[in-house]
Amino acid sequence: MSDGDLLLRGGRVWGAGPDADAVLVHGRRIAAVGRGEDLVSPGAVVLDLAGRWVLPGFTDSHTHFHRTAILAEHFLDFAERHPADSIAALLEVVAARRAVTPPGAWIQGDNLGPAALAERRFPTRGELDSVAPDHPVLLRGTGKHVVAANSLALRLAGIDAATPDPPGGHIERDEAGEPTGVLHERAKLRLDTTRTDTVVPGLSEADRLSALAAGVARLHALGITAIHEITRTADEFADYQRLRGSSSGLGVRVRAYVRVVEGQATLDDLAAVGVRSGLGDDLLRLGGVKVSVDGSDEHRNAALHEDYPGHPGQRGLIRIEADELDGVVRRAHRLGLQTAVHAIGPRAVDLALHAFAGIGDPDGVRRLRHRVEHAYLPPRPGQLETMRDLGLVLSTQPAFLEAIGDGWLEIFGAEAGPRMLPLRTALDLGLVVQANSDAPCARLDPLVGLRAAVRRTTRSGTHLGAAEAVTVAEAVDLYTRAPAWTAHEEDRRGAVEAGLLADLTVVSGDPVAELDTLTVDGTVVDGRLVFSRFTDPTTEVASP
Repeated sequence: MSDGDLLLRGGRVWGAGPDADAVLVHGRRIAAVGRGEDLVSPGAVVLDLAGRWVLPGFTDSHTHFHRTAILAEHFLDFAERHPADSIAALLEVVAARRAVTPPGAWIQGDNLGPAALAERRFPTRGELDSVAPDHPVLLRGTGKHVVAANSLALRLAGIDAATPDPPGGHIERDEAGEPTGVLHERAKLRLDTTRTDTVVPGLSEADRLSALAAGVARLHALGITAIHEITRTADEFADYQRLRGSSSGLGVRVRAYVRVVEGQATLDDLAAVGVRSGLGDDLLRLGGVKVSVDGSDEHRNAALHEDYPGHPGQRGLIRIEADELDGVVRRAHRLGLQTAVHAIGPRAVDLALHAFAGIGDPDGVRRLRHRVEHAYLPPRPGQLETMRDLGLVLSTQPAFLEAIGDGWLEIFGAEAGPRMLPLRTALDLGLVVQANSDAPCARLDPLVGLRAAVRRTTRSGTHLGAAEAVTVAEAVDLYTRAPAWTAHEEDRRGAVEAGLLADLTVVSGDPVAELDTLTVDGTVVDGRLVFSRFTDPTTEVASP
């Protein structure tokens, strides 16, 4: 082997026999897996694993990573850096930001979950006005499904008592009919940053790229070597291209899914230039398109067939009518675009399944490997079987057990809790399942998702449905082999095997025996060691 080879030895290799203790990387690919004494390569850089395990590189197969990276650098993050347990505590955070923000400049926050607040609600515009009357304030809920805005932000967006609820949206109002400042789904109107007529200013290109580069370094530390990114704006996809062409490079494999409804691009735009899924290269590629049916269950906007417990008449929101959804899905399929449909509640899942069944090309549906995103509420009888029979992929989020599992119990009751996120049932039915974070809605860390899939434990320590738990081996597949298959890359990624692209995650110990204490100690992307925290960071050069 030539100079530049990388030899990881002295550990264990996931999926290989017990004698395999080494992986040899040549260029961008895995050259061999076996015994370290047999894989010595003249001039190779040798890393002593000291008993660590080499796994396939993790893939986060549904993430809003561009937004996650910017949130970490520029906005208030109520889930991690700026937690609040009450409206009063939240207002203190906003007031502190106001003190260091130039007059008239926007104050923005994200990942606000009412379940974390004692009042179990979003702040009103009056409450936000009390601490920041002269700054537009926009605080987004988890997943951006709901926002809270102050009076100045509402005025700039032209939202007042005369503004009607748009289709697929809801403006909360006080007794006088005035907006409270809490806006659901499409009622965000011009406060939605994905709209071309938004009044919310964007960041500079330099600020975006700096945040994105810092975010990629965080991916490396988490063992993530690839992401399936949901893009809403032209800037988001362009920024990945800019980073790809920079001196530092992209640093992670990106499969982009373009929102063609509630985004800045349409199917007409994609059709006009003839793009199809797979356009690009092994680093940056078009995965397909995405469309959303309903809202978030955390805000009681996921579409149910029955009323939310304790909320008569409330069955969620439908963001796209059935006829339009059917048309979008059929046309995307004809254009050769893999389609991911967001459907959380069972009523939304039914609409998604109807749209995919209506394509009328069962072999083509299986070939493109279309996706249903989320579908983690207790399914209606027959839904998972229909999903399997249609050849669809279930793309879901075990990390939500940790992030919002306690909220599920509060919203749906203890009886529904164990039936949430039916991973065991789906796998036993033969459904293709991939797991992801939907960051920033849950933590990016794949180990959080792995533990949740196996342990079924919420943040408070409550166990939700041991019957739906999966094995560690199955959980690893959900974050490695399954997303490679979904992206039509099973012949290039997703396992530690000779000939595949060298995307590797090194963990501290045996994933089965040491799952609860496991850490990521090294990451290889495209043949390059991009992250390492080995006890001895030095390397030695093998003798010829």
